[in-house]
Amino acid sequence: MAATYETSEGKTNFLENTDDNRPLSRYNKIRLYINKDGFPVQESWEIDEIEELSSDRFFEVTREFAHRLDLISLKFYGTLYLYWVLARVNNLVDPFADTVVGLRLRIPDRENLFQKILV
Repeated sequence: MAATYETSEGKTNFLENTDDNRPLSRYNKIRLYINKDGFPVQESWEIDEIEELSSDRFFEVTREFAHRLDLISLKFYGTLYLYWVLARVNNLVDPFADTVVGLRLRIPDRENLFQKILV
């Protein structure tokens, strides 16, 4: 679906990027703009800070989960797609290289997290 977006330089076309099959993806609902030169530009999106709650859990990375933040997401949230949230709340620059054996990760409360990202 194409539409127009008003910029200071004039109107720019954009494409909706909504995938109902992947609602937990960090790229869902982000608009992809086609600038005046015809190049795609992606809108940025960040979730609000996810405050630490007493219902949060902590997980020490074992050999089974080393370098696999996606599998840790699957274990705690039932989906591979929330690895990016775990990386963000634990300040991991490279979510896979930085997930080493012995690393202690904060796992935000599932209900609180889903309220933040599904709004």
